[in-house]
Amino acid sequence: MDTVGNRGAHTEIQAIKIATPRAVVGILDQAVQLYGAGGVGQDTPLAELWASARTLRLADGPDEVHQRSLARREIKKYL
Repeated sequence: MDTVGNRGAHTEIQAIKIATPRAVVGILDQAVQLYGAGGVGQDTPLAELWASARTLRLADGPDEVHQRSLARREIKKYL
């Protein structure tokens, strides 16, 4: 973004909006799994963190919207 601006980095931004929230939710899901029932209780912040991360995936737009937009942008390069 520093060198090409928002429009120039649009593809990378969309890829990040897809990959990062998925990775965060996956990592938190594994952490909850490791803690077992304690991972969903109030003894650790994991349940709250997981809920916040999962909500963020919806607040910024569903993954499918970002995937569709990214796919269209990539396909345009070859048409």
